[in-house]
Amino acid sequence: MDHDRPTDETLSLEEVRRQRLGVRSALDGLERALAAPSAGRAKDWATTVCERTAALSEAFGNHIQVTEGPAGVFDDVLAHSPRLAGRVTRLRNEHVAIVAGLSDVARAARDEDPEQEVDAIRDAALTVMGLVVRHRNAGSSLLYEAYFVDIDAAD
Repeated sequence: MDHDRPTDETLSLEEVRRQRLGVRSALDGLERALAAPSAGRAKDWATTVCERTAALSEAFGNHIQVTEGPAGVFDDVLAHSPRLAGRVTRLRNEHVAIVAGLSDVARAARDEDPEQEVDAIRDAALTVMGLVVRHRNAGSSLLYEAYFVDIDAAD
């Protein structure tokens, strides 16, 4: 056996680590956009929020591909630890809710006159960001339980 060659599990976990860093970076970008002043510049603020939401949507789409795609992490978790099927189902359902929430934020941020919508856009974005953070925690807990690996050790 070649001990220097990475296993499929190692490669899969490395993919998860990379996409987690992408999601975290996109979350940070959206948070910075939300924290920027909007008074007197709501259109520019909303444009930046929309751009950062799109970046988070893309990063989260990569996350979904790594976890749910063919030979994805969820399939591997279920093969390794079938007892975790309920948690995998919950995480898959959260993907749907998070994608819908990001879409709602982007749609609101594209409003022609965002001046009156700044607080609503900010609240919606913070809500979906909270969902993402909780989802990341649940995902890392799932992987730890399945493999006893701290996925965030490299974060």
